[in-house]
Amino acid sequence: MMKQRLAKRSPLAALLGAALLALAPPARADFELTDANGRQILLKDDGTWSYVDAKAGAAKLKAEQRAELVLQRRVEAPGGCRFELNLANKLPYEITSLVPDFSVYRGELVYSTQLLGFGPLKPGDRQSRSLQFEGIACGEISRLQVLGADRCEMGELNKFSDVKGRCLGLIRVQPSDELKFNK
Repeated sequence: MMKQRLAKRSPLAALLGAALLALAPPARADFELTDANGRQILLKDDGTWSYVDAKAGAAKLKAEQRAELVLQRRVEAPGGCRFELNLANKLPYEITSLVPDFSVYRGELVYSTQLLGFGPLKPGDRQSRSLQFEGIACGEISRLQVLGADRCEMGELNKFSDVKGRCLGLIRVQPSDELKFNK
């Protein structure tokens, strides 16, 4: 019975049916899911994947979901000035590696810059580190500035991520009574 109906259709109806099928949007198999860290991932039909607007995802983190860097104190040391720093991980994922640059200023000029590494640091944990600048007394230092850290490993960021400022954007530098401390 079905064959009889198909045989009775006009060639115009078949042509119209084929045209409608050709114009119909293809079925999409892309879909989104959420990983264990709460990030949205788009799985594409072609076998690839990507984070859904990774930049917006970082911006959506609540203010308290930033790692906090605190200058605990500065101490005169033989031949220079030592800073004691503390990093508290308030992010929802581990900080595997974070290595910012620290620059000390004498007046408005950079006197010296050093790297200081933190990690691994699980969510909720704290880590203390000391940093010593040789050849300058603590009283001569006008400020301590945090820079760089672009090759961090935390969340979706890793040492191959090519987005400048994202790692440092996840760090809140707390003001200090010791001296001007900022990013």
